[in-house]
Amino acid sequence: MKNTKIIAIALAVTLTAAAVPAVSAASDRLIITQATGSTTSSTASQTSVSTSSIKASDIMSLDKAMEVALKEVPGVLKSIEFDVEDFRCVDYQTEVHYESLAYELEFSVTDGTIYENKKERIEHEDSIPAGSYITFAQARDAAVKEVPGGFVSKLELQDAYNLGVVYEAQVWLGDYEYDVVIDADDGTILRNNYERDSDAAYYNKYLSGSPVSTTPQAPSTSDRPSAPSTSTSTSSTTQITREQAEKIALGQVSDGFITDIEYDRDHARTVYEVEVRSGNWEYSFDIDASTGDIIKTERDYEDDWYDFD
Repeated sequence: MKNTKIIAIALAVTLTAAAVPAVSAASDRLIITQATGSTTSSTASQTSVSTSSIKASDIMSLDKAMEVALKEVPGVLKSIEFDVEDFRCVDYQTEVHYESLAYELEFSVTDGTIYENKKERIEHEDSIPAGSYITFAQARDAAVKEVPGGFVSKLELQDAYNLGVVYEAQVWLGDYEYDVVIDADDGTILRNNYERDSDAAYYNKYLSGSPVSTTPQAPSTSDRPSAPSTSTSTSSTTQITREQAEKIALGQVSDGFITDIEYDRDHARTVYEVEVRSGNWEYSFDIDASTGDIIKTERDYEDDWYDFD
């Protein structure tokens, strides 16, 4: 895991060079100290906008939506999402951190009318270590560069286990949703997965203004690889075996044991997806089948560790 930078930061949370709240150096977690205006909880009588009543040109940009959120709560932006709700209504949903509170906002995608502003105490796992990170705008640009022509429907700053602080972006292109993980330190793309998604398809058909009929490098069932033989391969393409992948995963977890392993394609490369159990913790590893490198790690706490279903 990358070393956490325990320094004061100023996160640029708009596209301009506007000042942002200062961060307390007394803790390695983001604590906003700048005084702000009123941020009392409120709920407007209006509801989310039905997509039958809007055009693509009516929808405010992600950048403008960030400005709306930070005007309501001048803190540090944690996440922003263009959300397609039930009955095909849409709104923007954001989370802004101010002092020890997380403010969850919902507002109109057309004029920024605030529908809801509720707050709750920031959970430790949702806070972000202090550091100098790229801005939301830079993360958005990196995601669009990775998926040219895509619409960034969500951006979230996260402290990811074994990856450090990252931006997770959801990008819609055609009928697919791309999950792009971006290093928050330097903008490096760490992961890019994709799958068919009903919200992406709905946006593409009814809201984009210029629907995409084909998706570059779209996955298909014919692309799914066959697992390599556990015997020594004579092919010029080197692939680690299932047993080797298990050994690599077990080497990361003391007293662990394998509960599941699959061989699959992760964007442009083949991977072993290995799950390991140790006590109440379940670990998931994506291991590059060509190099044996661990390219993704996740960890979840399970109360009932006897249930492996």
